[in-house]
Amino acid sequence: MENKKKSKHTVALVILILVLILAGAVVVINPFDKLLAARQAKLATPVEEVVSKASVKVTSITAGPLDQVISGNGNVIDPNSLDVYPEVVGTLTELPVSVGQKVEKDQVLAVIDPSRAGMVYQKSVVKAPSAGTILSLPFVKGATVSSQAPIARLGLLGDLEVVMYIAEQYIGQVGIGTHAELSFKAFPDKTFTGTVNYLSPVLNAASRTLEIHLAINDSEGLVKSGMFPSVTLYTKHMDNVITVPASAVLYEGLQSYVYLATDSDQAQKQFVTLGIQVGNLIEVTQGLSVQDRLVVEGQSLLTDGADLKVIE
Repeated sequence: MENKKKSKHTVALVILILVLILAGAVVVINPFDKLLAARQAKLATPVEEVVSKASVKVTSITAGPLDQVISGNGNVIDPNSLDVYPEVVGTLTELPVSVGQKVEKDQVLAVIDPSRAGMVYQKSVVKAPSAGTILSLPFVKGATVSSQAPIARLGLLGDLEVVMYIAEQYIGQVGIGTHAELSFKAFPDKTFTGTVNYLSPVLNAASRTLEIHLAINDSEGLVKSGMFPSVTLYTKHMDNVITVPASAVLYEGLQSYVYLATDSDQAQKQFVTLGIQVGNLIEVTQGLSVQDRLVVEGQSLLTDGADLKVIE
């Protein structure tokens, strides 16, 4: 029994010694040192900083002519038209003419029966006071007419004019002789010219607009009474004006600004003073110079001093 106990104590002692030896070897050798050192070295290696650049499109600023304009729509009329009135009250029984028809002086335009219940009168004949073209016929057969309303409008169709209305704020910019360009849907590839030849002395109090007339240059006789042109009035011409696209202008409160690309391709925020706008172009009166490189695309996300990837 004692021999067995001594044998067990010996085995336990040997195992304990082996464990202590292995533990000491781990502490001395430490196989994880290399892995830890490699990881620390990797973390200590400097990472190269990647700088992102904003892609933008730029254009060089130039100075050139600029025309201040007023745009609107008009109506072609015959300024020498005549309204024809009946002489009696009655029923329109005959209407032998049609709109656009040419008539001669004293040609019958309408016949009116003034008869009433229990009373028969001689019919009244309405004749053309002069030769011309029927521009309008407000009534149809069977309608009741009177001397208070014209039964026909007769046009002499000489020199046609365009009637248009301009807002009160533009009245001071338009005068007799103001140049205009007119376009018609019927002639999409042709531009007609004209000049203002009449300004109404009275402002329309309801619409706050002024009626003006324009004489049309139409040597070919293409324009017809009743057509609706688009009209551009050229009210002011300026030379050596710096303009920028309206889309290039940004706003900060009440201040307007643009972005310029510097020689080192960095964004420069530039506040500007704006003038008039004509179509998509805005006049810049202060803040820009000729040959400045203006950012025209990609400017909405820029910040002052940002690095740029410039597309000319």
